[in-house]
Amino acid sequence: MGNDYFLVAGVPILLAGFALLQSVIHQLYWAEDTDNDPTALSQSTDASRRLVATIELIWIAIYCVKFCYLTQFKFYKPPYAYVVVALTRYYWAVVGLCSIGFLFTIVQPIVLCASKGQCRYVDGADTRSWENAVTVTDIVTDVLVMSIPILLVHMANHVRSYTIANFVFKSLSIFNIVVAATRLAIQYDFTVGRIRYVSVTFLLVIEATVALIMVSISGYRVVFLDFLMKWEREKTDQTTCLTVHQGRHPKATAAGGGGGGDGDGADSTNPS
Repeated sequence: MGNDYFLVAGVPILLAGFALLQSVIHQLYWAEDTDNDPTALSQSTDASRRLVATIELIWIAIYCVKFCYLTQFKFYKPPYAYVVVALTRYYWAVVGLCSIGFLFTIVQPIVLCASKGQCRYVDGADTRSWENAVTVTDIVTDVLVMSIPILLVHMANHVRSYTIANFVFKSLSIFNIVVAATRLAIQYDFTVGRIRYVSVTFLLVIEATVALIMVSISGYRVVFLDFLMKWEREKTDQTTCLTVHQGRHPKATAAGGGGGGDGDGADSTNPS
């Protein structure tokens, strides 16, 4: 149930970010036009604040998904916390690193747009190091989150199909990694020597949307695994019944043949 709270919080936060993005996207395109003065948008306090709020809200939605996955693992409560102490410690280390990454990501837009007239998102300043750091943090935290189900699958004592299905549902954050890696590869425009924030915001929206869809799909994990266990149980029962039936048939034949032999022997010893 705990993971549902993060999911429920992430959806309206992302929708609020979409609404703010719609109100500032025209100014963002205008600022990236090389024929216009990029500092004009940074002079507009309202537009700068809306742009910062948009990026903040989208990042919050993305990290809601990360914490939703972490909550699914249930290492924060007994008896799961006592199954493997080392894995529980690793889980809390991942939670701590994701929290640090979240704080760093939230602070970054505030630093880049610290005051009126100094919004580095749109004034043409070089923000490549900041954006690379935030994107790498996003990818690393997703990899750390995905490493937990890998360790769980390694220790699991289930049939192969159940283990694979469980791993797939708990590792859907790999789609976030793909989008983040794409953003890291194309966000910097070498022709103008700066970050293209139209591309950055567009890919952030895609990542947040895909992340929420994937974590929603993972909510069907229990239903699918229950169905898979039932199917495996029925398959095993059918195999067992078939084996027992095949095992009884030769015995019955042997018993019949032995009975006939005994009868013939009895007849041959009959004095009449």
